[in-house]
Amino acid sequence: MTFSANYKPFMTYLTPKDILRLKRFSKLNKIPMAQIMREGLEARLSSGNQYTNGYNEGLFKAVKVVEGIEAAQMRFPSGKSFAELIEQEISKNIIREVGDEANGST
Repeated sequence: MTFSANYKPFMTYLTPKDILRLKRFSKLNKIPMAQIMREGLEARLSSGNQYTNGYNEGLFKAVKVVEGIEAAQMRFPSGKSFAELIEQEISKNIIREVGDEANGST
């Protein structure tokens, strides 16, 4: 998932142990820590529906596969890579259940 002007900053507190685990996981999987936090929040907020969880997890895995394709790192004149454009389209399909009422979606 790439940065968007739609994201808002949010501060939270983590234990030193959790920060270390997050950093290690991020480095090992080559995923930004903020993305891991967003994915965790998304999984937690939609935890009541097994279909939603499985579907979204499949989308997250698809994004990871796209990120790993060397040819998809090609950049367009816009500055975005092919992988980033595909990730944006995949991310549009994430099913959101909790807290999206303010956005008018379910």
